[in-house]
Amino acid sequence: MISEMHLHYFTAQKDFPFYIQYGHHDENMFLHNHADFSELVFVLGGHATHIVNDEEYPIQKGDVFVINENTSHAYKDPRHFRICNIMFQPDYFLKNFGDIKSLPGYHSLFVIEPALTQQNGFQSRIHLAPDVFDTFDQMITRIHHEYVSHSAGYQTMTSGLFLQMITSLSRLFDKSGEADDNTVSLANTVAYMEFHFREDISVEELASMSGMSPRHFRRVFHEIYGTSPLKYLHTLRIRSAARLLRSTDLPVTEIAIRSGYPDGNYFSGKFKQFMGMPPLKYRNDPSQG
Repeated sequence: MISEMHLHYFTAQKDFPFYIQYGHHDENMFLHNHADFSELVFVLGGHATHIVNDEEYPIQKGDVFVINENTSHAYKDPRHFRICNIMFQPDYFLKNFGDIKSLPGYHSLFVIEPALTQQNGFQSRIHLAPDVFDTFDQMITRIHHEYVSHSAGYQTMTSGLFLQMITSLSRLFDKSGEADDNTVSLANTVAYMEFHFREDISVEELASMSGMSPRHFRRVFHEIYGTSPLKYLHTLRIRSAARLLRSTDLPVTEIAIRSGYPDGNYFSGKFKQFMGMPPLKYRNDPSQG
């Protein structure tokens, strides 16, 4: 039987969806999945067998991997097995730091590979060389110390250190060559979307970048990201427009152009569709601050 884990089982802080803990496993760990959070795992010592969606894979000191929502996993046959678990909700940490998503390594390690685990086997991991492992071990220590201290400003400090860790891992995964070619191609395409969303991009162009037919690209993209490529682009544009509406006094027509919508009327319709209100109402609504 698979147990379903929720983040509130570990922390009661509803305004800060994050938890970090060290684990020492001498016995098998039960099969479970995550209902509302992702988990970044560092293997700090020893080795074990990792069970992911009924498949078994050896893991050892230096391995780093991500388990996202609705993926069942467990550990068995641990030997001197020590890990650090970092549980978090990605949207909370990335909502104001979307440029991390312009890194192909982020999409490979944190999104695409975990989503395709069932088809591709457990490839969503990176193995850290000893000197690199020491650097990340120090990062873990700093994050853990900051988090458990609850000192004034600890949420901001913890968030900053954790974002640094995610960025460093994403850059490292880019260079590691540990992702397969299909993952790399798709990750590069989505990173391109994050950086060039203001431009006029067709699904056919994106599919070509990924080395897929448009139909196959749409299917794979939806399977991984839970939405269509076109809606993903619109989401990026509308989020950009929302930030400009709240942080500048630019006219709506100028914001539309800067967000990738040369037609102001079309922009207003799309904005209302995504945000539930027209652009000017959003700008003047205190609850949207």
